[in-house]
Amino acid sequence: MTTNKKGRKITCQIKPHNGMYSFIQSLKENKVYIIKLFTSKSGVTFTILEKDLHIVRRVRKQYKIPIHFSRPDAKQIIQFEWTIIIGLLGFIILPYLCSLFLWQISIEDVSDERKVKLERELQDLHVGERKIMDSLATDSEIRQVLLANNHDLSWIHIKRTGSKMKITSVPAPVIIREQIDQQKPSNLVAFRRGIITHYDLRSGERLISINETANKGDVLVTGVLKKGEKDVIVGAEGQVFADFWLETSFQIPTKIVYDKFSSEQVKILQISPSWKEFKKEQNTENFTELIKSVFRIERNTIVQKSILPVSEQWIQEAFLPMLRMRTASSLSPKGRIMDEKILHMTWSNDKVKGNILYYMNDNIASKSPIHQGD
Repeated sequence: MTTNKKGRKITCQIKPHNGMYSFIQSLKENKVYIIKLFTSKSGVTFTILEKDLHIVRRVRKQYKIPIHFSRPDAKQIIQFEWTIIIGLLGFIILPYLCSLFLWQISIEDVSDERKVKLERELQDLHVGERKIMDSLATDSEIRQVLLANNHDLSWIHIKRTGSKMKITSVPAPVIIREQIDQQKPSNLVAFRRGIITHYDLRSGERLISINETANKGDVLVTGVLKKGEKDVIVGAEGQVFADFWLETSFQIPTKIVYDKFSSEQVKILQISPSWKEFKKEQNTENFTELIKSVFRIERNTIVQKSILPVSEQWIQEAFLPMLRMRTASSLSPKGRIMDEKILHMTWSNDKVKGNILYYMNDNIASKSPIHQGD
């Protein structure tokens, strides 16, 4: 009789009884596998496999023998069998596999319409929920596309926490020109020099023709109309657009230090300390700590400082488009930049200085109250 069969074991204890040996012989006839049978003055003790328990109970009823059943491994919480090991591996592997996917994307924006637009643009980039993290575009690629499609945003903040991605849009600052009391009738006066291209008026009379040059301080549209010999003050309302040049300067370091994504460290389950404690002493407390450690997955992004030497190519391809976007944000909604020219750039040991000339079309009119005495 071999003693190498697998399965959970049950210990049977029988007190002295007249039919004890007949009972054991009947177990053998029913092919019950008996392990380690001991006989003493207090009775008989032997071990069986759990699969034979129903046979033992059926034979016991025939002989009317009281038996006390117990498990020799009752103090162990986990029985080290293949099914148990596979179950534990499932607890370990499944959370890790789930952490490889993006499960939630949240977008924060003051406008619901913008949220829908950003969601559509993320879908065009193949960035969506239930997709593998490694297949997604990088944060810089996502930010670059979203900023290119939304000129009224100054920045896109992207934060990844585990399997979640949070996108927050930062609107560009709104340039508010000095407001004048709208109740007072006013003329429209040029606040910069430019060549008049077109008018967008609601009231008032033009004083400067299209394609003529207006100087700073010239009255472009008067709010005083002639009606016979009388002057009727109606006030000028609207906008006057003109072409003009705007010069701006910049100064940047020759070396730009930035944080670059290096790698992502995944602390898988943190199970080693808890496992050692559980193997040393298999009790409920250590088992609870082991289960907790299985579900504790940490993903840490490792960044390193990188230095980008500034070159003329980088200024042309990266810096100037950002500067153009920033300059365009200061224009009125109908204003636009039509051309740009680099006047000059100077390189020193640690800085690059330059001047850029923008050719743009925008409203050059501001209101000037009409004096009507005291």
